[in-house]
Parts: sequence; structure tokens; C-alpha cells
Amino acid sequence: MNLKSYKFSLYDFANSAFTTVIITFIFSNYFAESIVQDMVNGQAYWGWAISVSGLCIALSGPFLGNLADKKNLNSIILKSSTYLCILFTAALWFAKPSTEYILFTLIIVCLANYFYELSSIFYNSLLIHSADKQHVGKVSGFAFALGYLGGIITLVLTIILLIQSNYLIDLDQKINFRSTAIFVALWFLIFSYPLLSQTKYKKVEPNKKKSNSLKKILWNNGLTNTTRFLFARLLYADGLNTIFVMGGIFAVGVFKLSINELLMMSVLMNVAALIGASFGGYFNDKYNSKKTISFSLICLIFFSILIIFTQSKISFFIFSFFLGLFIGPIQSASRVMITKLTKIEDQNKAFGLFATSGKLTSFFGPFLVGTITFITENQRIGFASVLLLLFFGWIILHRTKGLK
Repeated sequence: MNLKSYKFSLYDFANSAFTTVIITFIFSNYFAESIVQDMVNGQAYWGWAISVSGLCIALSGPFLGNLADKKNLNSIILKSSTYLCILFTAALWFAKPSTEYILFTLIIVCLANYFYELSSIFYNSLLIHSADKQHVGKVSGFAFALGYLGGIITLVLTIILLIQSNYLIDLDQKINFRSTAIFVALWFLIFSYPLLSQTKYKKVEPNKKKSNSLKKILWNNGLTNTTRFLFARLLYADGLNTIFVMGGIFAVGVFKLSINELLMMSVLMNVAALIGASFGGYFNDKYNSKKTISFSLICLIFFSILIIFTQSKISFFIFSFFLGLFIGPIQSASRVMITKLTKIEDQNKAFGLFATSGKLTSFFGPFLVGTITFITENQRIGFASVLLLLFFGWIILHRTKGLK
């Protein structure tokens, strides 16, 4: 790995603070409990805001990627979207614990998440510029591993230094929770700067003879391998998203986990994903992305089945660890696969499509689990529907060819 690889990887370490602290664990709960003051409605409002930003990315990502490829705007859009995400994240400091701030918070978090997702498109497209061809998988895996590590560190630091602080606690203004927005913004700014300050990436001059249109990337006298892969990822990414979104509810409802046990499970799975992403990168370079994703999906399905049938809380923790172990390689290898399936001139538009495949139907998995759970009145049966998404994603993946 060279200096560019480390700078690239450090960005994953930087932006994971946003998803972990703001979107998933700390600020989302503060919003529901203290701003909306109703956990059920708070969860619904938050979910809608994230869904709106995700839909906007799904619709705009490919076109902005196409524009960046034509006009060589990758660096400009990456920097501007990163700084805008940081700015709107910091603005969450003004989200006071009152129902008067519901709309303000939803608008700000929707904008922050949109620019986070947008920055991810143009960050991912730099992978091909940041690693030698024979080490693309290693660099992608290392970056994801750093991302998981960053998520764990920021979560622990915010809990110890802010949430449980004896100095910042203000029962009326919730200074400790609001301070997490400033903490995340500074973390993101500091650790993303090495990549954002990098100006020596080789510019790819637009070449109409070599570059493909969005239509040609997806359809060239039939479905392209890129399209098959994106459709496969649409399904298994929806399965992964459902595990993330519904996993906590399943754990509490079926295994009666306490808040501390739920936090422990989250850290455990992140540590496992860190390990998996690290080793997955080496296997990706040795065996290729398709085999890495395929094997990891099989293992993910196997351990999901064990979780659905186990009755023991200890077994649940053990199987959850192995679940996390194979999530990391899937995410890392998917990024590498789209890099290798498309030309260097088409990286931005390809990752725009990649973002679309991860967001366009992200509502479907949670909807499927929720509906089947409602019909059967059984959380285990409802959660088992995730297996369908993973399995059919695996089936379609095997129709993708041309990756060596």
C-alpha cells in the first residue's frame, strides 16, 4: 500500500462517525426521545427522512456521476459534498429538545445524509486511483476495516466523554446529546482532510471514444454484466440493510436484550466486520470479487438460519459475530467489483449507479420483514424473509461474468 492508499482509507475512518453516531445510535434516539418526545413517531419520522435522502441519491447519483466523468468534476463534487455534510451535521447542534424543532431537525438530517451519500459516490470512484491493480481488494478491505474501527471509537468516545459526562449534562437543553453533532463534524473534517487535500490524482480526460453512456453501461445488445451485478447487489444489499435496520428490534423482541447488551452486540458485530473486511481484502485479490461475495453470502445465509432457530442468548451473540464477519467482505468486494467491471473513464457514473442499486429499494426489505411478521405474528418467521433477498442476490450474482 502506498501513501494514496492510506489517505483513501482514512476517509472511511472519518465518515463512519456520521453513520454510527448521528444516523444509527446516538442522535437518532435523542431526536425520537427528546425532540419528538414519542419513540414510535420519532422512529417513523427519522426513517422517512433517511428514506427521502436515499431516494434523492438513487435518482440523482448516476446523473451527477455522468456529469463528473464528462467534466472531470470528481474532486470538486467530493470536496463540496463532504464539507456540506460536515456543515449540516454541525448544524444539528441547534436542534433543541422541543417539538418545535422537529421539522428543522428532519430537514437538516435529510440534507446531511444526502451529502454524505453523494460524497461516498465520488470517494468510492477514487479507489482505482488509490491502489495498484493487484492490491485493489486489499486497499478496499483495509479502508472498510478502518471505517468499522472509526465507528467503534467514535461511539465509545461520545458515550464516555459526552453522553455520560458529569459536566455537559443539562436536563433542559440536552447539551451532551447536541454536542455529539459538533464532535462528529470535527472528526469527519480532521480525518477526511488528508484525502481532500490530495491534488495529485491522475485526471481522466473525457474521451468519447472510450467512455460509455449510462445506457451503454447498462444495456449493450442485452443486459451487461454490470447490470446483472447491480441487480444482484440491489437484492443482497437490501438484505444487509434489513439486518442493520431490523436486527436490533429482532434482538430485543426475541432474545430480550437490554440496552447495554444491544450496544455490546453492535460493538461485537462491528469488530467482526472489521476483521472480515481486513481478511476479505486479501481473498478478494487472490480469488476475485465475485468468489469473495459469493462465499460470504453463503456463510451469511447459513449463520442467519442458525440465528433464526437458536434459543440461546449466548449462541445468538456467537452467531451474530460470524454474521458480522462476513458482512465486511461483501461490502468491500462489492466496491472492488464495480471498479473492475467498468472502465476508468466511467468510474463516477458507475458508482452513481452503484449508489442507486443500494438505495432504490432499500425500503423493501424492512417492509417485507414487517409485513410477514404482522401476518404470522412471529418475529423469527418475519426475519427469515431476509434470506430470500440474500439467496436471490446470490443466484443473480452467478449470472455476472467477465471478472477475472
